[in-house]
Amino acid sequence: MVPSPLTAFCDGCTLKVCFVDGCAQDRLRDVGIREGAHLEMIQNSDKIVVRIEGCRIGIRRDTARDILAIPLNA
Repeated sequence: MVPSPLTAFCDGCTLKVCFVDGCAQDRLRDVGIREGAHLEMIQNSDKIVVRIEGCRIGIRRDTARDILAIPLNA
C-alpha cells in the first residue's frame, strides 16, 4: 500500500506512520509522531487532531501533509 498524507484519512482511522518530513519533523518526533508509530485520526477538518499513546494532538493541515501513513484497519 502506498503511504498517503494524514489529510487523506477519515475520522476514526487507525494509521501507521511511514514517513515524517518538513520543518516540524523534530517537534513531531518529540511528541511521538515518528516512523512506525500507530495513531488514530480523531478529526480531519480545518484542523487535524490525532490520538497517539493516549494523548490528543492538534496538527496544522500544512504540517499534516508532511506526515505519510498507511491505514491499519483496511
